[in-house]
Amino acid sequence: MDTILDTVAPARRAGRRPNFPLDFKRQVVEATFQPGASVSLIAREYDVNANLVFRWWRQYQEGTLAPIKQSAALLLVQVIEAPIAILRVVQSPSVCHSEIVVEVGKAKLRITGTPDSQALLLILQQLLR
Repeated sequence: MDTILDTVAPARRAGRRPNFPLDFKRQVVEATFQPGASVSLIAREYDVNANLVFRWWRQYQEGTLAPIKQSAALLLVQVIEAPIAILRVVQSPSVCHSEIVVEVGKAKLRITGTPDSQALLLILQQLLR
């Protein structure tokens, strides 16, 4: 079955590496963005090596092959000075009447109040060694 391609790779000169135009490289890379596209099949279609297509893909992503298309909308911003009321919620420290007592061997540790979790973990690790 014969397949006719719409786009043909530029003719290669014998004994020299081909120097593909940027438009051609972009076209090959953008063909890989289609859903279900296979890089190896697209490379065969355009008569280039798949590794070359991957290199062009990286260059495309970095913006060195072509500027990355970004859709950005600029918005008009007006800065006004207005007093901002900042409400500060101050909570009274909670009263904790808890007590933890840990006895390991001859060591005895008594903690009252609300212990710091990191300090408590370090102390327990040292006691339980």
